[in-house]
Amino acid sequence: MTTAGETRPGLVVLIAFFVTLSGRFTLDRVGFDVPVVNDVRVPLFLVLLLSLFLEAYHTGGHPVEGGQALLGILALLGYQAMSVFWVPPGSVTGPMLGDLLAIAGLLVVYFNLAAWDRDQVTATTLKLFHAAAWVYFLAAASGRGHQANGRWAALGGGPNVFIRIMILGMITSLYLYLRSGENLIWLVPIPAFLFGAIASGSRGGIVALGVTIAVALLAIRPRIDFDRIAKPLALVAVLGTVLVITAGPSIAGYVQSRFVEATIGQGYASSRDVLFQMALRIFFQHPILGTGLNGFYTVTDLGFGERYVHNLPLSIAAEGGFVGLALLLTAWLGLWHAYTRVPLRERSLEARTAAYCGIFIGAASLFSGDYYDARLMWILLLLAAVRPAPVTVASPR
Repeated sequence: MTTAGETRPGLVVLIAFFVTLSGRFTLDRVGFDVPVVNDVRVPLFLVLLLSLFLEAYHTGGHPVEGGQALLGILALLGYQAMSVFWVPPGSVTGPMLGDLLAIAGLLVVYFNLAAWDRDQVTATTLKLFHAAAWVYFLAAASGRGHQANGRWAALGGGPNVFIRIMILGMITSLYLYLRSGENLIWLVPIPAFLFGAIASGSRGGIVALGVTIAVALLAIRPRIDFDRIAKPLALVAVLGTVLVITAGPSIAGYVQSRFVEATIGQGYASSRDVLFQMALRIFFQHPILGTGLNGFYTVTDLGFGERYVHNLPLSIAAEGGFVGLALLLTAWLGLWHAYTRVPLRERSLEARTAAYCGIFIGAASLFSGDYYDARLMWILLLLAAVRPAPVTVASPR
């Protein structure tokens, strides 16, 4: 049993990570159909909440800074849930309400974990993402999970999920490199994960990586030491060249057709442009409150095809209107304010890494995914913003 001030145990963090990463995995994928618990989030959440309750019972409460960031996100999720009262007739809202409730539950869990020991919780979470990236990469490299068109995926998730894990693997490689005192061994996985990201064929994910790199360069530009980074860059370049020479031919034709011919030559956008235009049209038709939760799918009547916009702000604009967009902006600004309240020199490596991971997921959410797929963005940005309050010791009288 631990007491206040000691390093937090990792069991609750481990359970929270698996609940977060499991997504909407259902037992029917493996041949079972069990009512209620068919969605594995139900039993996993029960285990997670019980573990959190027992830990909180033993350790008591902890003062925290940055709590307003959580309130901003919960306000947005609460408004989205409340929008079921004005959805179009025939809208199916139950599954999406469950998604919003799951996101809120995960945020409350991670908020409490961060209040105990934010840096330790974040460090453990980043290491788990790195391990997950290896598992996903090796599974995909073995040929399991590939789509019919050759796009890499693994463990039941699609290519857009796969690339998110690959890029998080790259970022956590850099984190482990810096945390280890610049041990070059931690940079070795970066070319492999980048190879997997390209093999996923997710153009939005590649753009999101570019956005993240641009933001990082703007942030660290005044402090770049070119002599210090020369050796790491050379190592990554050499390993990347070797990987391209040895494994590149296996996906060369696919990259040519997906990225060059389809995207540049034909302007193919996987119907994203059409979905974005539909979302904007719905927003202009319902500018104040939107169509309500899952209203986009009901109004557009796209059948069994696309069920959501694949762009988080546009989804909220169409289904939540101006009020939803204002709450989204408020949530982001709340996270930014809580994060920047800590002077740059005092921000931990864990907080900065979580912020960049969250920025990447946020940028990726402009091109793929729905509300639940954005959960990693909210969790990682929350871990970057929330921190235990400093313990004040009363002076003796």
